[in-house]
Amino acid sequence: MLKDKRHIKIFVTTLVVFLAINWLGQMVYHRFDLTQDKRYTLSDAAKGLLDTVDAPLEIEVLLDGDLPAEFKRLQVETGQLLEEFRSHNPNVNISFIDPRDEENAGVLQQLSQMGLKGAQVEIRENGKSSVETIFPWALAYYNSKVVPIGLLKNTLGATPEERVNNSIQNLEYAFADGLGKLTQPKKRKVAVLKGNAEMEDRYLADFITTLRDYYYIGQFTMDSIVESPQRTLASLNVYDLVIVAQPEQAFTEAETYVLDQYTMQGGASLWMVDATTQRLDTVSGNAFAFGRDLGLNDLFFKYGVRVNMNLVQAMPSGFIVLATGRERESQYQQYPWLYSPLSSKL
Repeated sequence: MLKDKRHIKIFVTTLVVFLAINWLGQMVYHRFDLTQDKRYTLSDAAKGLLDTVDAPLEIEVLLDGDLPAEFKRLQVETGQLLEEFRSHNPNVNISFIDPRDEENAGVLQQLSQMGLKGAQVEIRENGKSSVETIFPWALAYYNSKVVPIGLLKNTLGATPEERVNNSIQNLEYAFADGLGKLTQPKKRKVAVLKGNAEMEDRYLADFITTLRDYYYIGQFTMDSIVESPQRTLASLNVYDLVIVAQPEQAFTEAETYVLDQYTMQGGASLWMVDATTQRLDTVSGNAFAFGRDLGLNDLFFKYGVRVNMNLVQAMPSGFIVLATGRERESQYQQYPWLYSPLSSKL
């Protein structure tokens, strides 16, 4: 009898201690990150962005259903990161959907309208291989605005495992970047300089499209500089940054003077200058390089910059297609073209 009372006392004491710990856990809540690289600890920048969210933020992650092992891991890591977001700000709502499901046909249509494409993944099972389309995207909705967030970071030459690891390490930045687009209004203005045979717009389309998410973009020409240089400078000072993309026509002294005054008054500029030009001899197939004087040496020298007329050969490089033989015996072959480097989009 005494033994039974002792068991009951131990049971009641244990229950009381458990309830007390549970009550304290609800009153004093804290999450501990025991990982070595602190992957589940949000950065101060991410916390600052989350603090600005004062309305419901809906995040739809398009990773659900039957997924390959590598994307299943990406799904788990994404969910854990978003749980940290929700823990910091209860306004964050998370959902996982499978856009390949017939019930979510509208999501696929929305992705198509936004120009978002799926990733082709090769799946090998039981000695057979098949290709499946996965949509590694998330859609964030906030105050009647929607922003797509890419979850998969492609790296040239990376294995599937390396690709997933890189994507997981990039997750917080990807979501913070998307959150910034939703909550931070555009304030600064960027001018794309025209008038000196700069690069055509079609070659800048991707770059400008990316900048447009953060800045106001406009074109600027200095045609009226001869008649009114002061008015030209005043108009240029409206912009916070000037982009000069591969000009081929030399700048006049008046133009460099206005650009120098723009810089002296706090303006910033991004110069993409090619000090050489290449010409291909279609007869011999040889390439010849020449120096290009753009009249910018004195301007750059004032700020400690010097552009050398050197060529850089990049390995690996792209290919150029040349014809060998004559008439019907002609054959088209690819040859390494050292002036066309291969680059990956970071």
